Amino acid sequence: MYTIQQASLLVEIPASSIRYYEKIDLITSIKRNTQNHRIFDDQDIELLKLIKCFRNLGMSIEDIRENISTLNLEQEEINTQAILVQHKEKLEEQIEVLNSYIHEIDGKIVTKIADYL
Repeated sequence: MYTIQQASLLVEIPASSIRYYEKIDLITSIKRNTQNHRIFDDQDIELLKLIKCFRNLGMSIEDIRENISTLNLEQEEINTQAILVQHKEKLEEQIEVLNSYIHEIDGKIVTKIADYL
């Protein structure tokens, strides 16, 4: 069992983030000791590591919530791979949209330059 400070060090995220994740019910399995302090087991640590990984990849809290709700930590690797493939596809779609915006902006820049000539 780990304290919130120990969990924070193990996962390398601030304790305040862990508290926030608990407050918004992103993590709901946190147990408390007799002094009402949070205590974390190895499964909690793995879940926090997964959340950190998803956040580092730019996944929104809402997307993480959806993915975690269906996640079976015993099959974490398989599920994580499917989640990451889905997230990658979303990012590729966003890149396509952004590239179309850039192309449109480039067209407007060329038009403006031609107007000055």
